[in-house]
Amino acid sequence: MKNYNSAFFNLFENVFLLLKSKYGEEIALEHFAELMQTGLSRSYGENFKTGCFEVFSKLVSERDELVGLKVTFRKINDNEFFYMFWDDPFPNLKDHVDAEKLDRCYMDFKVSYLLGPMWSYKTTKHLWWGDEYTEHRIFKKPCVLLSPDGK
Repeated sequence: MKNYNSAFFNLFENVFLLLKSKYGEEIALEHFAELMQTGLSRSYGENFKTGCFEVFSKLVSERDELVGLKVTFRKINDNEFFYMFWDDPFPNLKDHVDAEKLDRCYMDFKVSYLLGPMWSYKTTKHLWWGDEYTEHRIFKKPCVLLSPDGK
């Protein structure tokens, strides 16, 4: 396991803080999400099967390990699993932005890109909330059957 790459994460923290000071939090979050999407999509590539826990956990853990983040996964079933961060990727942003707003910048992309539109997530624990680790419950959205009239 590589050590936490503070120079890598400090750059992202500084970019966020600069954008927030110049343009406000909403714009900073939008641009931060674009930065995450660009970097992560290049890292994950395009040659993988979407909607598969094994693919998600492999690609995400390999990428996270490269930047020194310790993460683990716990599969519940084919429709649900947990993704746990044991390290805080952005500790210097704790007092500058809501944890879930910041995490949304990369979690929305990871879930939709690697798993597809039928998947979602909910943050159930967070280091910033005093928990031992950050935990995202990732799950397949329930199918909604429409009546014959489309309602």
